[in-house]
Amino acid sequence: MKSRQGKPQDIRATLTELRSLQRRIQRRSLEGDDLSVFGALVSKELARAERRQAKMLAKAAARAFGSEGEVTRPVIDADAVADAEQDEDRGAGPSGAGEDEGGARGASSSNASPGTEDATSAEPDSKRRGHGRNGAGAFVDAKHYVHPLLVGILGALCSACGVGRMSRYRPKLIVVVKGQPLFDAETHHFEQARCRLCGAIVTADGRDAVTRGLGSSYITYHWSACAMLLVMHYFAGLPFKRLESLQAGWGIPLPDANQWTLADASADLLFPLYKALERHGVQGALALRIDDTGSMIVAVRREIRAELAALEALGQSTNDVRTGINATGVYLETEQGKVLLFFTGRHHAGEIVDQILEHRHTAQDTGKKLVKVSDAASKNFSHTHHDELEEAVCNAHAYLKFRAIKDRHPEEYGLAGDVYNKVFDNDDVAKATGMSPHERMHYHREHSLPEMERLHEMCKDKLQSKLVEPNAPLWEPVSFIINQWERLTKFCEVPGVPLDTNVVEQMLIIPIRYLAGSFNYKTQDGADVGDRHMSLIATANANGIEPVAYLTECLDNHEDLAQRPEYYLPWVYRARLEAHEVPTQIRPPSALANRSSTRQMVEHPLRPGTYRSLIKDATGPPSTTAARA
Repeated sequence: MKSRQGKPQDIRATLTELRSLQRRIQRRSLEGDDLSVFGALVSKELARAERRQAKMLAKAAARAFGSEGEVTRPVIDADAVADAEQDEDRGAGPSGAGEDEGGARGASSSNASPGTEDATSAEPDSKRRGHGRNGAGAFVDAKHYVHPLLVGILGALCSACGVGRMSRYRPKLIVVVKGQPLFDAETHHFEQARCRLCGAIVTADGRDAVTRGLGSSYITYHWSACAMLLVMHYFAGLPFKRLESLQAGWGIPLPDANQWTLADASADLLFPLYKALERHGVQGALALRIDDTGSMIVAVRREIRAELAALEALGQSTNDVRTGINATGVYLETEQGKVLLFFTGRHHAGEIVDQILEHRHTAQDTGKKLVKVSDAASKNFSHTHHDELEEAVCNAHAYLKFRAIKDRHPEEYGLAGDVYNKVFDNDDVAKATGMSPHERMHYHREHSLPEMERLHEMCKDKLQSKLVEPNAPLWEPVSFIINQWERLTKFCEVPGVPLDTNVVEQMLIIPIRYLAGSFNYKTQDGADVGDRHMSLIATANANGIEPVAYLTECLDNHEDLAQRPEYYLPWVYRARLEAHEVPTQIRPPSALANRSSTRQMVEHPLRPGTYRSLIKDATGPPSTTAARA
């Protein structure tokens, strides 16, 4: 309603008048199309007036106490009332809109009594709105300090009203996040005595307790400092020189030469653990995903240039010279956990497959073949263990080929996106419902294979009708689907075949990030050290283990680790800590406690604190999910 000046009029009426007007509206005493508008306005104003009245009654009742000092009537929380008013202003209240406006807003009846909640209008699956901030429980390693009330406050008269007595209330939590250097230092002063006659020196006790680590009698780098250095350099990608300059500014010198000494010595101590991890991953692998990315080793590059120069000087062909230097990522899934391995050198992925499978029992011994997924590069299939593998091709790469030409061929791109959207949704449903590998295969065969065949028919029709030629942009995605059809649909024929190699692409970010800061490795030995540390850190992260604490314990117990490295594998370490009720995961343990039981999350393979997709209805493929890249 607006006045003649165009300003909205403020409706002012008593509660009795508003109720009388509502009854007249319900009797349809008014005519015209304005009935629904008047009904919504009156219902909203009525609920607001009743809420104000209840609030004032509650404030009045707050001063009426019983004989024992307890409130005889319920007190309404002012914050809750304010939140309810804001919800109604957004249209989420019990009478925010009429039925003609649709949706859940008009679900409640106008005849419902004020102050009561209609149980049928509440949706149990509705997503709870949040503020996006971390709660105090997310800071699992925070130190806790208790600030008690002054003596005499509990049980005393309230200073505000002078009538009620103070009782214990929930504590106020304030999280304080402080900055600090990456590395700290302690200087220990040990008193000494020296014999004037023979020169013998006696030192105060306690040196063994403060010299646990690497270094010398003058300076010792604690195992935690070694672990932090490995994580910051090989996982976070901070070069040694940058760490040196940062620490110099903080007054804790950490020369880059010392950093490399610590990294190299730590690699030797952790080598038994790395070999045990590699052995476990190779022997117990259920699925293998592998991919390459470029790398740089200065010494190897010099060898390649010298080899090329020697052949050119002799007048021989250089076509057979291996010039590529690759960082290969291998993602192995076992029953106990995930194993992530890195290999940097003058090789390609197919040779790494041969290197890994040399130490694995044959298919005849295990009774089934190992599932391998990679992109469609020929080097990934250039190995000698074809008979021991079920080889599949990444479906995400197939989709990306269509996405690369979406501007020129939007129709074909739209079909491919729709197909893969449904296929990946089906896979999310299979994971969220806990299907076994065989159940997942049959589920995909029923729901995903028809969609894949729809894409295959489109590609085949394009080729048969000669609507695409080899030089056309559409040729590459169409020919990819035709040539790799059996490998692309392997997940519908063999149990446990992953859809893509996205997890390998994500793990290869670690060596790429390292090279972005340090540019190269100097020698092959340096690359091997980096591969071992990256493998241990990435595997710990993938299994929900905090890497600094994990590596600290492994280094601190390196003598025992050398004797029984299997005792220090990430999942064994996690079980040991969980037995002592120590938080082990990066995310807070109760992160899913408040979520609805009807909603299930698919956990991200490399970042345990994040989730890839939310499944609301696990009985069939979801209707809408963003297309996977």
